[in-house]
Amino acid sequence: MQAYYETEVILPVNHHLNLQLPDEIPAGRVRIAVIYEKENNGTEQGNLSQFLSTLPLNEQGRSDADILQQIKEERDSWDET
Repeated sequence: MQAYYETEVILPVNHHLNLQLPDEIPAGRVRIAVIYEKENNGTEQGNLSQFLSTLPLNEQGRSDADILQQIKEERDSWDET
């Protein structure tokens, strides 16, 4: 059986954490996960704009900027609910 424990901390500028778990967690093998927010600036390798730039140009189709704007508007609408 697995159990889950979560806590939130502030990561200091030296990137060192001192972790003390509650006593109810038994000694032995554990896994530690670090989950953090990451800003997507749109220029990271593997993003949609990079993929679109590899496609052949279709003069009658939509531009990269138009498609990316539509996706941004859709994502922004998720936060409004």
